[in-house]
Amino acid sequence: MSTVAPNSDTARSSDWAFKQLFKLESKCRSPTPALQVEAIGEFPKLLDQFPFPTLVSSAFLKLGDLFRSSPNSLRYHIAQVFGASQQHLAQITQTEELLKRILVVLYSNDPIARVLALRLIGNASLIFAKFPEAQHSILLRYQSSHPLEIVAAVQTTESMLSYSPEFLEVVWETVLSKADDPDVPDSVRVQLIRSDTTSYSLLTLNTYLAMCCTI
Repeated sequence: MSTVAPNSDTARSSDWAFKQLFKLESKCRSPTPALQVEAIGEFPKLLDQFPFPTLVSSAFLKLGDLFRSSPNSLRYHIAQVFGASQQHLAQITQTEELLKRILVVLYSNDPIARVLALRLIGNASLIFAKFPEAQHSILLRYQSSHPLEIVAAVQTTESMLSYSPEFLEVVWETVLSKADDPDVPDSVRVQLIRSDTTSYSLLTLNTYLAMCCTI
């Protein structure tokens, strides 16, 4: 489905834009996975063409609903949309409601679903970084026994620190503890050791990590 308006007058019409959004939402709920993926991939184009807050907020909330209820195969593509449309995130007016939808998945029993939720939060760090609920949820993921989930938590932490450096005060002891845990795979420990690159100003942490790198 093309999201290009038929003429310049229509392109300025919010009614036309919302009709396209509703069509995409309907297509996302198709029983055909290929059509669902195609529709999810159309969201960035629609947001680029109509970057006004009411449409942006509605679109991301719909994506949040889809993320909460979809299988992991579609969650992956939804997380990608958040990364591809980062320039529009600041226009979302219901950020807390969107975060609630994502946290439902982050607290699920499926480790892969939790990894995808972490990826999405990382892609949307611009708007989620300062929320205590997001910070606490990420902190809990360091207790996972699933290596992919720990790596995803590290990468999300790095993204969050770009927008909320004070988050390091919450997470740094946990990062250090995991980096020093012999039960954690070496590849994951390397990720943990590198996780401080965004907050190099904290000398104590950097000194410790430098020591770890020389062991």
